[in-house]
Amino acid sequence: MPIKLSISLKNWVAQYRDNLLINRLFAVLSIDILVKLAGIILLPVYLRLMTQDEYGLYGYLLSIIFTFSVVLNFGLYIPISKFYHDFENEEDRGRLLFTIFCLLAVTLTLVIFPIYFFNWDFVFVKILFKNQIHYAEYRGSVLLALVVSIGNFMLTNFLFTSEKIRQLKQYNFLRIICINIFAIAFLFILKNHDRVRVRLETTYLVEAVLFLSFIFIFIKEVRTRFSRKIALAGLKLAIPVMLSAVFGIVINFSDKFFLEKYGSFKEMSYYYLAVSCAGVIPMIFTSFQNAWLPLFLKEKDLLKNVAKTKKLIIRLFVIFGVLSCSIQIFVWIILSLGIIQSKYHETLYILPLLLVSQILSALTPLYTNYLVYFEKTHIVSITGLFVCCISLGLSLLLIPRFGVYGAGAVSIASNACYFAIYYFIIRFYIQKKTKEIPVINP
Repeated sequence: MPIKLSISLKNWVAQYRDNLLINRLFAVLSIDILVKLAGIILLPVYLRLMTQDEYGLYGYLLSIIFTFSVVLNFGLYIPISKFYHDFENEEDRGRLLFTIFCLLAVTLTLVIFPIYFFNWDFVFVKILFKNQIHYAEYRGSVLLALVVSIGNFMLTNFLFTSEKIRQLKQYNFLRIICINIFAIAFLFILKNHDRVRVRLETTYLVEAVLFLSFIFIFIKEVRTRFSRKIALAGLKLAIPVMLSAVFGIVINFSDKFFLEKYGSFKEMSYYYLAVSCAGVIPMIFTSFQNAWLPLFLKEKDLLKNVAKTKKLIIRLFVIFGVLSCSIQIFVWIILSLGIIQSKYHETLYILPLLLVSQILSALTPLYTNYLVYFEKTHIVSITGLFVCCISLGLSLLLIPRFGVYGAGAVSIASNACYFAIYYFIIRFYIQKKTKEIPVINP
């Protein structure tokens, strides 16, 4: 009996050891977990080096930067993920990378240059901020952060797609070490300066240096030949994703926007602390998605992908449920012990809402992957518009009345709508495609 048990255990371990997805996931997830854990462990340090108002403003600025960087990559990471492995030789892959880079560089310049040249960004600031801030002092920092965020996202996507896992681990490890060391050091040294600006500039200057240090990996594969055919095919996939991201500004940013309008940066500090803690879930899923998507798109057997997706959704739901309970208990402990000041105690009551929202948000892309698989990305835009209207309406109704709790409720409702809509859409397309698959009689 012990021998049989030992053999079964070895076979079980071997099954997972040889699994490409799991090997790739844990290779990167180990670093990503370190990144997020470091962020949570260092939260008490940052909360003591910044006032509540400063932490609330910094969180709001980061939300703006992240939200607009998702739009301003114009969905051009999708053609790289979709077409990279479709091309079998280095020349074609090099043309793909160069074409996408040219599209991104030209489009980004055409959008950002007039905004900054004609000072239209000041108009956006008047819309986004009710509370007075000295935006002119942050203007250069925000532009740097926006461009670097887009570059980092595209580089990370390329490293995952091209399966350069070792370089990706190095890149992420250096980011977490260098950013936190320099940010904490300069916040401490320049404590009499604007600490929001100090942290913002330090973080993204370090990010920029590391990005430039690793971009040579991308440049080595580039072949300087622009392909009109690749550009048109790429834009066909990317534009609907970009439009969805535009709607996502309302869906994912409306809670912060209306909180800023009807509250204070002090109230927002509770919310952003809860967002930071609940952010463990999307961080883990993003690593999983980056590892899973190239393998998902490479698999040509639809039925295999369907079976794997069902298993993944159930397993991830259980894992994220257990993780959410652990996060809630952890935050309660560090607040009770005074590691984080008691003035942030309100976070405990907001956190469960955001954890539920993040679980729903994390599971939804497992369905949206099929829209890339079927090359039906235009559906993303239509769905985004619908959920956008729901989110905006609920935000206007709930946030002015219930504040941070209303924002949490809006976040849950929006992500629940997304999940339900995509579930039924993808179910329809899967049934349609499986009927088209010819049955081969033995």
